[in-house]
Amino acid sequence: MSQIILDKKEIANLKADITKQVDSAIKSALSRNEDKILNRKQVAKYFNVGVNTIDQWVNQGMPVINTKLVKRYSTASCSKWLHGQEKTIKPTKKRPVKR
Repeated sequence: MSQIILDKKEIANLKADITKQVDSAIKSALSRNEDKILNRKQVAKYFNVGVNTIDQWVNQGMPVINTKLVKRYSTASCSKWLHGQEKTIKPTKKRPVKR
């Protein structure tokens, strides 16, 4: 087994690089979990669906911030609502289609 020997300066640089990488990863994770207030087009892009799907979800009860002029969506509230829509679907006994 081989060993790598570093002097004090190299160890300090390595520690600094590792700390920088960890800090960057933490900031990135935190920014993904922040609540954002978005318009319809932005929230559709956030959930990777079409704007018509957002309209359907609102009609089904997804929360919306409705001011006199605009509608806005909280990503945290919408995510919570969407997770509340999860259901287990029973498998069907249909045979697979032969081609």
